Amino acid sequence: MGVTLAKGGNVSLSKVAPNLTQVLVGLGWDARSTTGADFDLDASALLCQSGRVLGDEWFVFYNNLTSPDGSVEHTG
Repeated sequence: MGVTLAKGGNVSLSKVAPNLTQVLVGLGWDARSTTGADFDLDASALLCQSGRVLGDEWFVFYNNLTSPDGSVEHTG
């Protein structure tokens, strides 16, 4: 199953795929032909329960690469 998100988009994996056991996130883009300026992309994950982030340590991004329980890893 694939999901395409636009800038600022999000998806509830528990709603769209309730039996999901693994996720791989890839970032892709088309080269900007007008300016040639570099892109700066980053992925992040907020681990939640009952609609709330469990705490700062459960925000996985470039400066916090692994969730406390090891279930999410940002490989960079």
